Amino acid sequence: MGFVQYKALHIHPAGELKGAANPPASKSCSARAVLAAALAPGRSEIDNIAGSQNVRAMIDSCRALGAGIDFPAPDRLVVTGSGRQQDGVTVNPGNSGVVLRLLMGATAVLRRTTFMTPFSASLGRRSNSEMVDALRTLGVEVTAGAEGRLPITLDGRRVHGGDVSINSRRSSQYLSGLLFLGGLLDEPLTVRVPDELKAPAPVHTTLAVLRATGVDVVPADDFMSFAVAADTRFEAAHHRIGSDPASTAALLALAAAVDSTVDIDHHGLEELDGVLEHLLGMGVALDVGERSVRVRGGGTLRPLDFDGAKAPDAVLPLAALAAHADGTSRFHNIEHIRYKECDRISDFRRELERAGVAAEEKQDELIVHGSSKGVRGGVAVDSHYDHAVVMAMSLIALRSREGLTVNDPQYVAQTFPDFFEQLQRIGGRVTVQS
Repeated sequence: MGFVQYKALHIHPAGELKGAANPPASKSCSARAVLAAALAPGRSEIDNIAGSQNVRAMIDSCRALGAGIDFPAPDRLVVTGSGRQQDGVTVNPGNSGVVLRLLMGATAVLRRTTFMTPFSASLGRRSNSEMVDALRTLGVEVTAGAEGRLPITLDGRRVHGGDVSINSRRSSQYLSGLLFLGGLLDEPLTVRVPDELKAPAPVHTTLAVLRATGVDVVPADDFMSFAVAADTRFEAAHHRIGSDPASTAALLALAAAVDSTVDIDHHGLEELDGVLEHLLGMGVALDVGERSVRVRGGGTLRPLDFDGAKAPDAVLPLAALAAHADGTSRFHNIEHIRYKECDRISDFRRELERAGVAAEEKQDELIVHGSSKGVRGGVAVDSHYDHAVVMAMSLIALRSREGLTVNDPQYVAQTFPDFFEQLQRIGGRVTVQS
C-alpha cells in the first residue's frame, strides 16, 4: 500500500541518493493505445501498460463504451473492440484532460455521450472551447458549460468530414482528439492549426499510435495541417509502451539535485526532446545507455534557459532543479502548461515562493532565480491536484534544510503511483503528517 493514500507527507532533506529507479510506463502513449484498441474490431494487446489514474480513467471509460478489457498480467492489457461504441453513455474522464479530449473526438460519431467529472475544482474548471467549436463545425451537436466546461454532451448523428481548424496554443490534445475522430468518419478529414502548435511531441505520439492501428494520418511538412483519408479504419494491433516522460524527467532531476549515483532504467525516452542535453548543459554528469541513464548528482549547477515546447512535461522538474543553480533560468514558450491539471506557471510559482525560491512569471514564461544554498523549507506546500507539482516540490524538499510538507500528495498517482516508494528505495525519507 503506497503513501499516495495520505493527505499530507513530509519529504525530508536527503544527503545522498543511491540505487536504481524505474519510471512507470507512459501515461500519454498508454491512454492513446487503450482508446485505439477499443475502437478497433477484434483483439489488441498492450504491453507495459501504465497503472496511473489517468490511464485507469481511460480504461474505465472504454469499458463503459462497450470494449472488453482484461489484465492477463499487471502490466499487460488485452482489449477486445466491437468496432462500434455504445450510444447514450455517461463517461467519467477522472481528472485527465487528455482522456477527456481524446474521448470527445472518439465519441463524436455517437448519439448522446455525456462527460462528467467529480474533479470540479480541477478538470471541471478547464475550458474546452476549442474542441467544442471544432466539433460543431463538423456537425456535432454539443451542449456544454461556459467556455466549453464540463459537463459536456455530444450528439454525432450529423457528424461529417471536411476541413476544420483547431487552435492549439493552449493544448495539442484537441488536435489529437480530432485525429482519432478522423479514423471513424466515412469522409476525409483535414485538420488545420491556424496559429501555433505549442506541444508537438504528444502529437507525434498520437500519430505513431494511430498508424500502428491502421489509421493513416498525413501531416504537412510544416506540421500545421493533417489529412485523414476516408478509407482508413482502426485495426487490431500489438502495442508496447515506453516510459512516462513526466516521471522520467522528475527522476532525472531528483537525482541531479543532491549527491547521488542513481540509475534511471527505462523502456525508451518519449517526448523528452532536449532534456538530457539541457541537464548536461547545467553541469549534471550523465552516462546514457540504451535502456538506462546513470545520474551522478550533487555537483555545481549552472543556470540555463529551456524552450518548454520541446518537452512540456519536463518544465516543472527542470525549473525545480534550476532553483539550485547559481543564477537565473528562464523557461519560455510554455503558455500551454497553464491549462493542465492546474496553472503550472502561476500555481507552481506560488508554491516555489512559499518554499523560499525566488521566481517570476510572464504569460509565456517562468523565471527562476536560483541559489546553490537551497531553501530553508519547514513549510507546507500544495499539490494543486497535479502530479507534476508533487514531484517538483519533492525535489525542492530534498535539497532544503528542513524539508517540505506536501498537501494532497495522492495526486502523484495520476502518472506515478509508486513515486514515494521509489524515492525511499534510493534513499529519500518520507513521513506521514496527521
